[in-house]
Amino acid sequence: MTTLMGITFSTLLTITQIGMYFGFMGNATMIIRHTDADVWVASKNIQNFDFANPIPEDRINRVRALDGVESADRIIVWWGFLKLPSGGQEQVQIVGFNPDSGIAAPWAMIEGDAYDVKGGRYMIVDKTSEQRLGKLKLGQVWELTGKKFKLVGISEGIKTFTTAPLVFMSYNQSKAFFPANTATYVVAKIKDKGRLGEVVETLRATMKDNDVYTKGEFVYKTVMYWTVQTGMGMGFFLTAILGLTVGGVIVGQTIYANTMEHIQEFGTLKAIGAKNSDLYKIIFTQAGISAVIGFAAGSIIILLLKDLIEKVGVTLYLSFWLFVPMFFIILLTCLLSAYFSIRKVKMLDPVMVFRG
Repeated sequence: MTTLMGITFSTLLTITQIGMYFGFMGNATMIIRHTDADVWVASKNIQNFDFANPIPEDRINRVRALDGVESADRIIVWWGFLKLPSGGQEQVQIVGFNPDSGIAAPWAMIEGDAYDVKGGRYMIVDKTSEQRLGKLKLGQVWELTGKKFKLVGISEGIKTFTTAPLVFMSYNQSKAFFPANTATYVVAKIKDKGRLGEVVETLRATMKDNDVYTKGEFVYKTVMYWTVQTGMGMGFFLTAILGLTVGGVIVGQTIYANTMEHIQEFGTLKAIGAKNSDLYKIIFTQAGISAVIGFAAGSIIILLLKDLIEKVGVTLYLSFWLFVPMFFIILLTCLLSAYFSIRKVKMLDPVMVFRG
């Protein structure tokens, strides 16, 4: 029972930490991944998607003029303060997009349409923001950094790593919160995907005052920023490793104790002709069965708790491709822990059975 509890705890802690890490990284790169663009042009030395500096609006003309570019759009990603009905305020992240092209528009709408922000002070807020802003209802008027906006749409499940509420609006309206004649990003679609590398290298050569990335490169850069430079990702992995270590120690100790408790039985088996390999099979089988049952129990518990965890605002990424490798890691940990018991059996002298 102690062995199963140790493996279950190890499974719970490890999968939760890895799932949270993938969930946070998914949030951090969500808008990049869902934006229908192949190339991102940003300010020089940008660290990640959420914190970019202004670039001249006319950069879009250079991008459009390049052979191989099908279309280009400007995006503004900035920050503002939304006044709450209680009189307080909440910092929000503003995303200004072109409603005609829909580039960088919210892609999961439950009420309204992304195109509805066109033509006035209209905005879309994500459903997840209700935890901070209160109940959202179409037609509400909100004050955003001193300007009144009407809520015309509600998106669902669109988050960022910062967890700040997301506010989508038309690019033209978002310029009111931003330095004049500037944007945050210029994004472009390529006619021939096979020429993507060539187009990117050309843009880098002609736009030395900016950083130019493919979508994949920008996703990678953002993930590396939050993982390495802030240390947040390493924290998740260290906790996951701690879970594996604790589980492995518990498994090793209990299997070792169980082996010592039945050491005479093992000696008897050796005395009647059993090979070391036969005894190894017994111990490894015991560890393997414990790993399977403990992993199954831990996995079921985390699946049952998933909705509860996400209700407090934590995104937990769980998928088949997470559980499969984690099972083999847990299994390997258990088998390695059983190795210490095998060493004791290997040195066991059958004669001890007949003493005393």
